[in-house]
Amino acid sequence: MPKYKPKGCKCGRSNAVNVIAANGSCDGAPPVPEPCFDVCTTPICGTPQYLTLLAPVVYDEIGINLCRQITLAADFATTYPNVESSTAEAVSVTFSTAPGEVPAIAPISGRPNCYSVTLRNLTVNFAVKLYDCAKRLITVLPVSSTYLPASGTPDYAYFDEDTNPSSVELELYAPYGVSYSAADAATPVINYVGFATGASSPAQGLNMIIIPKVLSFDGATGEVSMGLSLYLKSIYYSQYLIPHNGRAVVPKGSLIPQEDSVCMEFVSGGLLDREIKPLELGAPHHDETLKNECENSGCCCPSYQKAVTLAPGTGDNTPGGGTAPTPSTGGGEHEVEIELEEQSLPAAPDSPDSLLNTLARLGSL
Repeated sequence: MPKYKPKGCKCGRSNAVNVIAANGSCDGAPPVPEPCFDVCTTPICGTPQYLTLLAPVVYDEIGINLCRQITLAADFATTYPNVESSTAEAVSVTFSTAPGEVPAIAPISGRPNCYSVTLRNLTVNFAVKLYDCAKRLITVLPVSSTYLPASGTPDYAYFDEDTNPSSVELELYAPYGVSYSAADAATPVINYVGFATGASSPAQGLNMIIIPKVLSFDGATGEVSMGLSLYLKSIYYSQYLIPHNGRAVVPKGSLIPQEDSVCMEFVSGGLLDREIKPLELGAPHHDETLKNECENSGCCCPSYQKAVTLAPGTGDNTPGGGTAPTPSTGGGEHEVEIELEEQSLPAAPDSPDSLLNTLARLGSL
């Protein structure tokens, strides 16, 4: 199978590769000079200068306010005698599928990048929270109510030309188009971003967000004046290069250790976090070149000690504990290799007298 690599990318030729290779490994080990740095086998540690993000970007938006009266429940005062106030959340929205009541979405003639959206007969599902005089939550009521009512429906009794008309027409700039319910692109759709499972994320195309507010509350009848701020947005996922101020530190709740154990030490310690750096796919570092394979030229042999030959009158500045110096024997060229255990020699001498004493001890071995 052929492998794809970016055109013109050759491992080791970018300055960024040399800089990254000099940063060392994730466990704090010193950097190892290598002719090539392969991110596929050695992930880069640290934080990038820029992050490549795929973010939902709002290209255009428009909002309107609506309002109508809602009865929360029958026999409200008897069922909830201690309720003093209420708040509401818009959980979801149901769009009517009846003929003539479906939202109409169409490109504007002669202006192909803009769409006309006609909204009507929207059933909003609320979660209404009821509180007592001390602001303690009594219960949460699921309540549904229809805004922009169509003529001939029961909710048309709440029709008001100024606060709750039968329909509204909005225009949106949507240069990349809208979403559809099927592959045949016959039915454009509006995605509602609310608090219901499966309907809490933005999508490509047209999106609706509703923010409700209880404007007035009557505890005797259970009636509220529910206002809505309805937002319609055209959203598309776009890729951006974002500078940032470093990784966020998550606050951690700590437990008081009752015993000295490995588990208690871990639970009381800091949170685990991953430190592998995302690739910077653009200027200035061009980390994508690090995905090129490197030739395997490393040695997997165990470490060994090297013998060092000292000419008469010379000293070794290497700290003791690894490789022993090999003195000359009687002016000839014969070399004697002596291996000493770790820490058998003192630190490197700083004066000629110390060097002579060290050589004398070596000669007596």
